[in-house]
Amino acid sequence: MHALPVRKTQTSLSLPLHGAPLILAVAFALRLVFVLFTPPNISGGDTLGLMQYGLELVRGQAAQAVTLPPLYLIYVGVVQVIFGEASLTALRLLNVLWSVALVGTIYTAANAYFGKRAALIAAWLVAINPIFIIEAGQVLTESVFLPLMIGALALHGHLTQRGKPLTARQVVWVGVLLGLASLTRAIALALPIIFAAHLVWCYRRRALRLIAALMITYALVVLAWTAYGYVRWGIFMIGGAGLAANFYLGTNEGWCGPECVDQRAGIGVEDEGKNDQIYTQLAFEAIRSDPLGYVARRLGNLLEASLQPHNTVFFGGESLKELFLTWWTTDRSVVGFGSVLNGDAFLPKLTLYIFHFGALVLGALGSVLGMFRWRLFWQALPLYGVLLYFYALHSLLTAIPRYLFPTAALWLIFAGAALAGRSLSENRDDQTL
Repeated sequence: MHALPVRKTQTSLSLPLHGAPLILAVAFALRLVFVLFTPPNISGGDTLGLMQYGLELVRGQAAQAVTLPPLYLIYVGVVQVIFGEASLTALRLLNVLWSVALVGTIYTAANAYFGKRAALIAAWLVAINPIFIIEAGQVLTESVFLPLMIGALALHGHLTQRGKPLTARQVVWVGVLLGLASLTRAIALALPIIFAAHLVWCYRRRALRLIAALMITYALVVLAWTAYGYVRWGIFMIGGAGLAANFYLGTNEGWCGPECVDQRAGIGVEDEGKNDQIYTQLAFEAIRSDPLGYVARRLGNLLEASLQPHNTVFFGGESLKELFLTWWTTDRSVVGFGSVLNGDAFLPKLTLYIFHFGALVLGALGSVLGMFRWRLFWQALPLYGVLLYFYALHSLLTAIPRYLFPTAALWLIFAGAALAGRSLSENRDDQTL
């Protein structure tokens, strides 16, 4: 007598595949409502400058060399040519689509590295996350950079985790995505090294041809802008300028505006073209004069930027963190806590803190489980590598919550794995969104 086959039952966290389109629909609706009913907050940001530079670049009217990475500038410039100058509404509506694409790439990446259950949970966490919803209304480089960077992680994971031979032609598309991400934010310039290391782990000797395809494609995409800048303005730059200035800012009080930073560094009109050299020299001088102070300053800046949720500045008014610290250090009474509760936009800001610290705690748990209990560090090396990459870079460069925002998507992928409660689903979905 044969035993009846046992059907595996799904837990409450294991949702069917059709949950993915539902997540995208909810993400789209939440972001569309936010954009349509919330006015943009562009005070003190880079939005207007990016739009102006983008329009000038597309129209061929840039009087000076454009030292910013070009992709986002070209994008906002083209949108303004089509929909009219200063078309914030069109850009914000397009951001809704970019943000939904980010949810899709996070689903695909989490599915490739941790399985379907983790993917569905991670996608839900991003879809309803107010930090990401607010970001959909911000006209800044992150709206395009994040889908490209996570898209590269997702495609690489999809190709390398499914147990099928990987071809150079397939790797080319990962190189294209990484190249476009680097032309959006120059901070991503060294990311291909992580992907190359993972290819070595996956394919050993066969990885050489794949790495060559990845690096050549990546170089062709990035150096196209280098060639354009040299021919048009006679300057040589890879991706864009600004890393030297951020290195210098990491050794002192930080950002205070472009004119203020130049003045602090003693850069005048006569020093045009020597900015990076001066910034680098001053940074090394500051480090040599007080190495322990530099280390303490960098660790403090990185910790502060890591613990501060992104997009709290959208609401303006008093800082919830400052109100709480003032109460904690000077009062600590129940009555005094009322000043915290009555702070500007207390509930919306509190919601951002809850989602932010929830992602950090659950993400840290998922990353630790992946390394030690599930032993998936090398299998999920691109996720670990990119996460550490951003923290390592900003331990040297100046850090603010916006610069660390790309790590939020990675923490939520690890959080999805932690909440799924297992390493890899046996019936992992091999389809991308």
